[in-house]
Amino acid sequence: MKVEIVDKGLFSLIVDNGRVGRQRDGFSQSGPMDEDAFSWANFLAFNLDNTPCIEAMGTLTARVSSHCIIAVTGRAVKVTINGHEQPSYESIYVTAGDEVTFGSEYMGSKAYLAICGSWDTPLFANSACTVTRESLGGLHGNGSALANGDSFIVNENTLSKVKSATVRSLAFEKRVNYSLEAPIRLIPGYQFEQFSGVAQRIFVTSDYTVTSSIDRMGYRLQGPDIACSHNRLRSEAVHIGAVQVPPDGQPIVMMRDRQTLGGYPKLGCVNPLDINRLAQAVPGEKVSFTYQNHEAARADNLLSLCRRRQLQGELL
Repeated sequence: MKVEIVDKGLFSLIVDNGRVGRQRDGFSQSGPMDEDAFSWANFLAFNLDNTPCIEAMGTLTARVSSHCIIAVTGRAVKVTINGHEQPSYESIYVTAGDEVTFGSEYMGSKAYLAICGSWDTPLFANSACTVTRESLGGLHGNGSALANGDSFIVNENTLSKVKSATVRSLAFEKRVNYSLEAPIRLIPGYQFEQFSGVAQRIFVTSDYTVTSSIDRMGYRLQGPDIACSHNRLRSEAVHIGAVQVPPDGQPIVMMRDRQTLGGYPKLGCVNPLDINRLAQAVPGEKVSFTYQNHEAARADNLLSLCRRRQLQGELL
């Protein structure tokens, strides 16, 4: 089945779980900005966990050449088929020639399109992820974002299987709550003590504004300065969610396409569960932080994974 991009939207990429274990070789791990929405999209479209999806900012329109099942997820997403509104977070049947239009109501938030089947997209370092900063991946192998007229093949399941599949739907109350009212949980790292007690306290008692300087590499925040006794350190590996503090004192949360090494001091790392919420934030929104020890963070992540698997088991 051919999938053609009719309108690319603001900025759209093909993503999967990323180049796991390849940071040691100098490659960004990459992956979906909102891992939860990505995972649910694939599940609702009857795909395996690491099947590629389209991650879109703005409103994207794609045309399919054959019958298939799709699912659209993300923050406040809208989806239409040939102009007719369809539910998000639910298996949707589409027919040959249909045009699928989807996107988030928030300009800058991400929406995910999963299409049932095996995607025939180029791999680099065992991943289909597009990393524009590294000029790697994507349909053309050079890191370019999706463009109008681009197309790719999805090796679909048989039509009989498509027709016999039971619709999967995730109830609204069981989806991720993308509200930023609850603070973002930060796990202090080994450089935490290089920040004064006053700086540590300022960070969790202040609101920070999401600036326009955000991308898949990192989210720059604006608020009260955070002072550190060391402005420059020896470069070391940078983890997803690491909160770096450059000399200007304004924190930067490192995201999926971050560089592999960095030399700014780090307060710690954002709990992976809260990366999804932060990744869906748009410029002008405010966030706050709270500290969490690593044992509690690990328990939260294991519990969240168990709950997701339980929900998915109930929908099979």
